[in-house]
Amino acid sequence: MEIRHIDTLIAIDETGTFTAAADSLRTVQSNVSEQVRQLEAELGVTLLARGRSGATPTESGRVVLARARRIKREMELLHEELAALTGLRVGNATFGVVGTASRWLVPQLVAHLREVAPGIRLLVHEGASERLLAEVVNQDLALAVVTAPASDSRIVFEHLADEPMVGLAPIDAGLPDGPLKVTDLARLRLVLPPEVNPLRREIELAAAKLGVQLDVPVEVEGIRLIADLVASGAGIAVLPETAVPPNLEGLRTFEIVDLPPRQLGLATLKNAPLSLADRAVRDAVLEIVGFTRRT
Repeated sequence: MEIRHIDTLIAIDETGTFTAAADSLRTVQSNVSEQVRQLEAELGVTLLARGRSGATPTESGRVVLARARRIKREMELLHEELAALTGLRVGNATFGVVGTASRWLVPQLVAHLREVAPGIRLLVHEGASERLLAEVVNQDLALAVVTAPASDSRIVFEHLADEPMVGLAPIDAGLPDGPLKVTDLARLRLVLPPEVNPLRREIELAAAKLGVQLDVPVEVEGIRLIADLVASGAGIAVLPETAVPPNLEGLRTFEIVDLPPRQLGLATLKNAPLSLADRAVRDAVLEIVGFTRRT
């Protein structure tokens, strides 16, 4: 078995077909087919089930793929550790972040790495906490900033910060100048993420505990779009304070006194080693969040 066999098998699994795998590997389909044939002959099992819709791993194929990805990871760690001996900080890092935190965290992270570790290539995934946690468990991501709780026993969750929740409304919405309560929100038309979104569930849970039902005529998956809809008069929003875009013309935020803050944390896979590049990203996130909290 050679590394090229492993690369080929992983490429087929990720792209779904021999043709697409050949394109991603910059080779021809016949080479891909031959490498799979050699690997199956050496291991004595069928690794891929071929069909009209593409190629899918067999049970044996899934076992080999899991091991192949670990081998690839170890090879990456080896190269990075050898580079570290010469004082370089290089390699590929994978990082996930929830949309409410990405606006303020990712630009600072990229700037920090450019200064202290310009040899690192960073891949950023933005998404909901559940999806990011699944990607950490599957080792598609090395670490991710998500919201609590992270109940999977395979995940290590390091608390980073508490995010206060605030309301966002047009200045001319006729709301009182002072803070509001969750019960006050029940009288307003709200623009919130869909019910499956963790942020929405937290808001609904707080309302349910107080015996009120919220009116949400508009649901939006993208956090960034919510502020635009509020500005257009579609309703009032509830967002983490750090997710509110700066310099909102015609809009204002207001305190919601009995809505608990969100807990942000850094999720990694238990007992999975971080590469030097991933460790540099982790250190940078901790430093940025620590500095933000101090200021």
